[in-house]
Formats: sequence, C-alpha cells, structure tokens
Amino acid sequence: MTKAQTETRLLLELIQRHLPDFAFERAERLQAPGQFNIVLAVDAKWMFRFPKSPGAAADLARELVILPRLQGRLPLPIPQPCFQATEAESGDLLFMGYSRLPGEPLMRERFNRLKDDEAVVAGIAKDLALFLCALHAIPPAEHGLTPSNESALAEWTRIGEVFREKLFPLMRSDAREAVARNFDLALNDADIWRYDECLIHGDFGTGNFLFHKGRISGVIDFGFCGPGDPAQDLGALIASYGEPFVERVFRHYPALRSGLRRARFYCRNYALIQALYALRDDDEAEFEDGMRDYV
Repeated sequence: MTKAQTETRLLLELIQRHLPDFAFERAERLQAPGQFNIVLAVDAKWMFRFPKSPGAAADLARELVILPRLQGRLPLPIPQPCFQATEAESGDLLFMGYSRLPGEPLMRERFNRLKDDEAVVAGIAKDLALFLCALHAIPPAEHGLTPSNESALAEWTRIGEVFREKLFPLMRSDAREAVARNFDLALNDADIWRYDECLIHGDFGTGNFLFHKGRISGVIDFGFCGPGDPAQDLGALIASYGEPFVERVFRHYPALRSGLRRARFYCRNYALIQALYALRDDDEAEFEDGMRDYV
C-alpha cells in the first residue's frame, strides 16, 4: 500500500469515527494539488476536505461560518456544508463535508484548450464577473464580519517587511532587487491605494472554479473570504487566465477595472505569498514551488 493509500484509509477511518451513521462504498483522493487541504470524493456524491495544518484548519473553520450566510445570495452554486468534526481536546477542525457540485476545476491548461471558442470564453467571463459583482455587493456587516484591521497599503507594507526577513536571504540578488523595486514603486504611489472595502472571495483562482457543459458550474474554497480589497480577487483572475480575459470580465463588472493597478501588483507577488504560507505550514514542496523563480 502506497503512502497516499495509507493516508486515504486513515482519513476514511476518521470520517467513520466521527460520523458513525454515514455509510459509503468508495472514496477517491483528488489528484489536483491543493496547498491547504486534502480532498476526498466519496461515492462521487460528497466532498470531504481535511486541513493539512493548524493554520489551514482555522481557515476551513472560517469557511464553515461564512458559507451558510452566503447561501442564496450568489448567482453560482457554492458548497453547502453538511458534515464537520473537531478534535476534542484542541477544538481544531478535523474535516468538513458537503454535497459535490457538478463540474471539474477549470485549470489553466484546460482553459487554454478552450480559448479559441469565443462563445465559451465569453460565457466563463460573464459567469465569473456576475459572481464577483454579487459577492462584492454584499455588505460584510450583514454577516457579522468586522472591517479588516488594516488597509491594503498597511497590509502590503507589512508583507514586504516579512518578505525581506524570511524570503530575501534565500533569493538571488537580482530577484531581491526586482521585488524590492516593485514594492517601492507600488507602496509610494498613494493614488493606487484608494478603494472601498467589500466582501471578497480571497482565493479567486483556477482550482476554485468548477466548469461543466461550457459554463462555470460553481465556486468553491471560501477559506479566505472576508472583508478586503476587491483587487485581490481581480489579481487572482489575472494570475489564472491573463489580462485579455479580465478585459472580458470588465464588460460585465466595469467597476472592477478601478483596481487594476493594485491587482497587477498583487499578481506579481502571489508566488512569494504561496511560499510564506508554506513556511507557516511547514510544506517544503509548496515552498520550493513558490520560490522557484527567485532562487
């Protein structure tokens, strides 16, 4: 039995221990890489997510609070949690489960194969634009979410300091200089940091868009959802499918364009953010992937 098979068996035993009345016949561990969770598809009907670290468990617990509050408010299906279990002593979330939504993640490789189909790409852009427009229009206070403790400018000033402390010593000198120059230019330009905080997805990228029969069939993974800068979601879209695609998105959500300069800045730093989360979670593979172009 391989390591992955052994791990899957242990996760199924965890489900059975906490959900003794939950009957199933088979389970499949999803092969698509996920930085924060292991995902099992059970009987092709249920999705169970198991956090890889205490930090990921906290993110998943936040998702369990937010998802029920968003039901019926968005134009695309989202997960509706049905199962959860916590560790008795620590209270840490062990897993959550929900009914499987139709479709498969629209990864970049699959999207690239669709790029010549004008109608399909236009439909994808419209689906994602209308979803973001609806999400960003929901007042966070309606869901008991307090404003973020710091502005995007303050947050990214802090992130730049963390980059210098934790990542710069491991980077090539030219890569360090390029990142430092990028931060200096952005953080000293007050004009780009004007925005109205709203409810954002927080990880609005390829692996979290489900695609079925030529359209987006659902949006998943709300672990980073909360009050924030809408340009964070725009930056993730740019990183996913490129700026020509987001120009299509702007046709249906023109107000999003105002965050384009911030979104470009965010997008340039997502790999290093990945590396920081990997340090938090002691995930060597994800750290090496995030740092690949800088060492």
